[in-house]
Amino acid sequence: MFTAALCHNLIIAEDALTYGPIPPETIAAVRPALPAIVEQILASIRSENPIYADVLEDPEGIGIRLGIEQAVKTFLDAIEQGRQPSRDTSEVWRRLGEAEFQAGRNLDALRAAWRTGTRAAWRGAAEVGAAAGVPTPTVIALAEAIFVYADELGTDVVEGYLRIASDEAGERERRRRRLAALLLDPDDHEPEAIAHAAELARWPLPQTLAVLALSGDDPAAVARRMDVDVLAGTDGDGAWLVVPDPDGPGRPAALKRAVAGATAALGPTVVPREAHRSLRWSRAALELVERGAVGAKGLTRATDHLATMLLLSDRELAEALASQRLAPLEALPDAERERLLETLTAWLAHQRHTPGIAADLHVHPQTVRYRVNRLRELFGETLDAPEGRFELELALRARPGGRSRG
Repeated sequence: MFTAALCHNLIIAEDALTYGPIPPETIAAVRPALPAIVEQILASIRSENPIYADVLEDPEGIGIRLGIEQAVKTFLDAIEQGRQPSRDTSEVWRRLGEAEFQAGRNLDALRAAWRTGTRAAWRGAAEVGAAAGVPTPTVIALAEAIFVYADELGTDVVEGYLRIASDEAGERERRRRRLAALLLDPDDHEPEAIAHAAELARWPLPQTLAVLALSGDDPAAVARRMDVDVLAGTDGDGAWLVVPDPDGPGRPAALKRAVAGATAALGPTVVPREAHRSLRWSRAALELVERGAVGAKGLTRATDHLATMLLLSDRELAEALASQRLAPLEALPDAERERLLETLTAWLAHQRHTPGIAADLHVHPQTVRYRVNRLRELFGETLDAPEGRFELELALRARPGGRSRG
C-alpha cells in the first residue's frame, strides 16, 4: 500500500520539477527493485509496529502484499503512458480503513504504521534513485512528492476508518434505543425479546436496574460522568438514564457524584422487566422536587418519599384536602399565617414536645406555648384527635409549596 504512493509520485515529481520526463532507465530500475522495497516496507512495519507483526503473516497480510504490488504496477503503467494515475482507487483505501476498524485495531496504531511505511518507501526510493543515478535535487523533490501523496492516501484510509466507526456507532445507538424502548414499555415485557435486544446492543442485561429521571432533555452530561455503561434517552416527558446494578459496591456514591449540579430522581431498584415502574416512580419523585414538595439536596431517591408520592399522586385531591383542613388560617395576615404553619408543622413533627419545637424553630419555649394556644383557638378539638392531627399533617404536606420536615 505504501509503495503505491512512491510509484505514483514519480509522475507528480515529473510535473512538479523542471528536469523533464523521468528517463526509461529509471523506470527500468524501479520495476525489478519493487519486491525488495515492498519487503523493506513490511519489515519496517513489523519492527516498529508490533500490533501488525502477526497480521502481516496471516492471509490478511498476503492480501495487503498483493494489493501493494498491483497498485505499483498500475502506477508504473501510468508513468510509461505519460498520464496521471487515476484517483479511482480512493475507495479501495477507504475500504482498507474500514477493514482496520473491523479488525479491532485503533486509529492511532493505523496512523503509526502508515508513517512507518511512508518512511520506508522514501528510504527505498532514495536507494533506487541513487543506484540509477537520479540527480540529488530530483530525489529531494521525489521525497516531498511521496509524503504529499502518502498523506492523500492516508486521508482516504482514515476517512474509511471513521466512516465505518460512525456507522457502527449509529447502529449501536439505534439498537440501544430499541432496547430502552422495550425495557420501558409498560405493556410489553417479553424476556426473550429484551435479552436479544440487549445482545444486539452490546449492553449486558443486569439482574437489577433503576431509572434516573433528569430535568431537561439532555442526559449526555450526566451519562458521561457515570462509572458504568448506562442507557440514555429522552421522550416527551424528559430525559432518563437506565442504570445497571444501582446498589452495587460504590454505585450509590458514584451516582451522587454524577448528578452533582443537576436535578435528578432515582426510581426503585427493580428487575429489568419492571424498568417501566422505576421510570414512573422516578418521574413522580422528580416532580415533587420541582414543585418544592421534597428537598432537592443531592440525589433524590423515590423510595425515600413514598408517603409524599402517594399523597400527591392526585394533585387536585391533595390541594382540596389542604384547602379544607387549613382553612382556619386563611383569614390571617400573611406573616402570622406563615408563623403558625411553621409552628404547626414542628408541633406535629415533635409530637407536641415544646423544648424540641423551640429548638427547631429557634424561638423561646414561651413563644411556642403562645403560638400553640393560638392554634388551639383556630383549630379547636382537631388538635387533640389522632385523626385530626393525621389529616393536618397530610394537609401541610399537600399544600402548594408544602414539604415534609427532615
